[in-house]
Amino acid sequence: MNALDAAPASRFSRNDHPAVPRPALGAWAPTATVSVVVPAYGGQDRLDLLLAALSAQTYPEALLDVVVLDDGSEPPLRLPELRPLRTRLVRAAAGRWGIPSAVAAAVDAAEGEVVLRLDSDLVPARDHVEAHARWHAAADYLVVVGKLAFADVEAGGFEPAGVRDAVAAGRADALFADAVASADWEIGLVREGGGRVLDELRAFTIANGATISFTRSLYTGCGGMDAAVPLGSDTELGYRLAQAGALFVPDPEARAWHLGRSQMNSDRRAGKRFRHPFLADRVPSLRYLREEPGRSWTVPYVEVVVDARGAAFEAVRATVSSVLGGAVSDVAVALLGPWSELSAAGRVAPLADPLLDLRLIGECFAGEARVRRVESVPASSAPVPFRLSLPAGAAFTYDGLAGLVAFADERRVGRVEVGVRADAGPAVAVLDRTAALARAERCRAEGESAAAVLDAVWGVASVDGGDWFAASDAEPVRRLRREHGREATARGAAQRRLRRRIAALKPKRQPLSRRLRRGAGKVRSALRRLRGNR
Repeated sequence: MNALDAAPASRFSRNDHPAVPRPALGAWAPTATVSVVVPAYGGQDRLDLLLAALSAQTYPEALLDVVVLDDGSEPPLRLPELRPLRTRLVRAAAGRWGIPSAVAAAVDAAEGEVVLRLDSDLVPARDHVEAHARWHAAADYLVVVGKLAFADVEAGGFEPAGVRDAVAAGRADALFADAVASADWEIGLVREGGGRVLDELRAFTIANGATISFTRSLYTGCGGMDAAVPLGSDTELGYRLAQAGALFVPDPEARAWHLGRSQMNSDRRAGKRFRHPFLADRVPSLRYLREEPGRSWTVPYVEVVVDARGAAFEAVRATVSSVLGGAVSDVAVALLGPWSELSAAGRVAPLADPLLDLRLIGECFAGEARVRRVESVPASSAPVPFRLSLPAGAAFTYDGLAGLVAFADERRVGRVEVGVRADAGPAVAVLDRTAALARAERCRAEGESAAAVLDAVWGVASVDGGDWFAASDAEPVRRLRREHGREATARGAAQRRLRRRIAALKPKRQPLSRRLRRGAGKVRSALRRLRGNR
């Protein structure tokens, strides 16, 4: 049992990090081992300064585990003499390279219950590790982000011993004096909230790769780093940490200085251009990156589970068609049914098949890539941010699903229970927020009601679905046709307006005066006569 396992589950709602108790720096007794993982590629002089600063931390040296991952540097990196006692250098495996792969390998080699990732070109204040670690004693699902300042300096201007002494004396800021290019790197969301991040829907966007910490259990639970994302992996990891139930904490007392300007500051446009396609495919909550209509993505926005067991073919078809043809295109449908029985059935007359409806349902959507057959549903839909359990026969209007999700976001609730008319009569559709379910499960005591905990940590709303669902089986088809027609008409009108605007920007030919037209006519006549005389 580690130090964090011994603590009782603490319950904090949404992203209410101000409610999380934390001790003052220097006024508590740490017990958890913190592994500082440092991915590094070249820059031996910068690494030397980081390790010198880490050797002067207030966190107990016996509880400080440092792992440096050399990501294929030439010449290879080495550990300097001035470093924390428990510091190890790990070489990247052959064929593996890049920041996310290096971070993953370093975490794998780490020994601590808490993981603190630092860039190799940082100089952290003496209480940086302690500032991070104190939060994780409160709950195992916190993600702490430190505060950076960028110093426009080169590592060659410092000696490791001088950095160690300044950090130990609490004078790290004096090292950079007037060289600080920005007083702090405060994320827009933190700045908007006056140092707080209470917007639980966007909280994951504060995740960065320079100074961020989390528990090993939370990191493992979300799936770890995605090595296929060369840039932007910090945001992508933050998103999946959120789906695992994370609460994000910006800590202004976890100070560090970055040597040189960040890549995003130096070439912001190129950085965004590279990151956006990777994030658009993996982070559906960044809706502004998914502006193209009708697209499918690796991670859908909503997973819709339709129970086809014993349901009529027509009812399931109406329900699934309303989902696939609606305004939200990045959906995935899971048809729940005993599909293996279809192949196990022997010879039977087609119209007397006891599994006829199930067979017709499977055939109806066999060619639809967004629909899959399942015989069971896992407890979590992560990394998909929403799961909707929809009874057969309940059919959305064109923008019904979009409206339901918008309602959940506006109310900031973890679950919406919707009264609907289904094939078997009145029923309830349930929209669950993945992040809320994960938080509730982390906080739930043995034998405690999962629904009650979910209500406590995120909230539950119950509404009538009249605004989002069609009144009859035929209505969704008619409504979809009308809406698609309106959409096509609107697109055509928009294209015509665009063509007119483009035409208006082109230089217009000025009409010739009457005298010039008469003169031009005489010239043309003379040219014709000349040709005739040849």
